[in-house]
Amino acid sequence: MQGFLKKEIQKLIEEKYNLSGIEFKVERPKRKEFGDLATNVAFLLAKHLKRNPFEIANEIAEELKKNPSFESVEVAKPAFINIRFSKDYYYGVLRDILSKGLDYFKENFGLGRKVQVEYVSANPTGPLHLGHGRGAVVGDVIANLLEFYGWDVTREYYINDAGNQIRLLGVSILYRYLELIEKKNRLYARISELFREIGEEFEQNGYRGEYIKELAQKVYDLYREQILELPKERAISFLSEFGLKEMLEEIKEDLNRFGINFDVWFSEKSLYQTGYVEKTLNFLREKGLLYEKEGAVWFKTSEFGDDKDRVVIKSDGSYTYFASDIAYHYNKYLRGFNKVINIWGADHHGYVPRVKAAIKAFGVKEDWLDVELVQLVKLYRNGKEVKMSKRAGNFVTLRELMDEVGKDVIRFWFITKRSDTPLEFDIEKAKEESSENPVFYVQYAHARISGIFREVKNRKGFNAEEDFEFNPSLLNSETELELIKHLATLKDELISIAQSREIHLLPQLAVELVKKFHYYYNHYRVMTDDFELMKARLALLKAIRTALRLIFKFIGISAPERM
Repeated sequence: MQGFLKKEIQKLIEEKYNLSGIEFKVERPKRKEFGDLATNVAFLLAKHLKRNPFEIANEIAEELKKNPSFESVEVAKPAFINIRFSKDYYYGVLRDILSKGLDYFKENFGLGRKVQVEYVSANPTGPLHLGHGRGAVVGDVIANLLEFYGWDVTREYYINDAGNQIRLLGVSILYRYLELIEKKNRLYARISELFREIGEEFEQNGYRGEYIKELAQKVYDLYREQILELPKERAISFLSEFGLKEMLEEIKEDLNRFGINFDVWFSEKSLYQTGYVEKTLNFLREKGLLYEKEGAVWFKTSEFGDDKDRVVIKSDGSYTYFASDIAYHYNKYLRGFNKVINIWGADHHGYVPRVKAAIKAFGVKEDWLDVELVQLVKLYRNGKEVKMSKRAGNFVTLRELMDEVGKDVIRFWFITKRSDTPLEFDIEKAKEESSENPVFYVQYAHARISGIFREVKNRKGFNAEEDFEFNPSLLNSETELELIKHLATLKDELISIAQSREIHLLPQLAVELVKKFHYYYNHYRVMTDDFELMKARLALLKAIRTALRLIFKFIGISAPERM
């Protein structure tokens, strides 16, 4: 609706005033009695034409009144134009939804531009937990929206496989491997020696989850005592690579089951192997943005908005994490993305300014990169919070939650609040099959509509799944017109969500539409003896189901035919 009205006004001011490029607003009025949409275009034109805005508003209103799509066009002082759409316009919308399907809601504002959405990027040192799962849904839904609206989307996972955490993974597996051999009463001096050498490192920083013991068992099953023959660092390095490979395979399996697939798995280690980190720092050095102090190399990020300069090479000659992050974003820029969106945990909040500073140092506009911060998930069972700690090994994995409540429930619930606010996930409520569970509530509506179509085919011999002619003017009750109007405004709302990335509004849209559907279904008979009226009402239900399917597609949940 907003897009349609905006185009009509733009066409009018080009023809009548020979002006273009006027940035005016088309919005829904705060009060329903003012109409369906309102515009401030007269105020903007007054500045260009040096005329009274109220007079201009009346001129535009008179022209718009000639358009049969508008039932009424009124001017409200000082110079707002309020528009109410006609029934014929809304009936046209209903016909368009049925003829075009999901394509009715499309708007190509991406224009084929390249956007990279980087999300999850969890350290491959353990299974995915609920925080990773929430970030996965946020990133995937954003990518789904952008792709639908014309962006060329690359979904990317950044594998953190170059830091000390990978060594600690190897240390942890080795420690549990030694325990396993010890329990089998194979007490060698070599075991005692290795226990002494890695024991303190494991106790201070090691990973303690059951998955480490499972990895150790896999190592033993494959190699028996052969690992003991390796020098300590060789053993740690070997087990680090073994653990990394196993965990990445598990992460990929979980994400695939969660409905998430990446176009690119980008290795942090590759940035060092290809010399990309060094190349990036040399680029900054040539621009005079690096300097030495206290034996370390610093990057002048304070010149680009950061609160202080940052170390990129430590005094021992090793690179910082920031060095590889700079190189990774420089790599993104060189790959030609028009836009980059990072989905990060909320604990990375302080990291955003320094990365933005690095981007500006490359000569790239700051708004090239957007960062969506995602807060953790608090899990509740039987009314009590389940305390979790990845390091201590007591946490619920995403896989375990999927086993218990299912993918669809998790994906829907994980975006019911803004991503930068904490989320509470109640397992008992999530498993309820009632209207109290919003996921069940909206999916049941889709299944109910499909069930109505099956019943109509069985009892009336009419196939509503196929294209059919209908008379929309038979849908003339206030409830029916409000439903069609709701479908018409849905297009604007979805476009707005895609542009603002306020994806927490998607579940709300689904619930609002379903509430209206259930009210309609409970008060109006669809399967009537009046065949033409029945077809019109089936058409309305078919349009509602189409809209639900699109919202489900964005969220990444199924559209069940039966429940």
